[in-house]
Amino acid sequence: MDPDVLRTQGTAFVHIGNDFSKASKKLQDDLKGIGDPWKNCDFGDIFDTIYTPIRDGMFTSMDSLGERLEGIGDNLQEMARSYSESDEQGVHTISAVGRPAI
Repeated sequence: MDPDVLRTQGTAFVHIGNDFSKASKKLQDDLKGIGDPWKNCDFGDIFDTIYTPIRDGMFTSMDSLGERLEGIGDNLQEMARSYSESDEQGVHTISAVGRPAI
């Protein structure tokens, strides 16, 4: 396992999650700003009955996905720290073992 690769990929996942969360927030804000333009239409109530729960569920899912992507990145970075620490401990342990006299 290469800790540098894990660290790099972890950072990438954190950025992806952050960017996704920002895009999700912008979409939510934009849609809230538009309001419910269908309210005065003949089909407005029917459309709202179907659209609103689906929209709200998608917002919840999108928020969760952004958080989970960032969490994956954090976990990859933690794995990189653990592997690096383990490698260093292994080097110290091996270095401490006496060499046989020849």
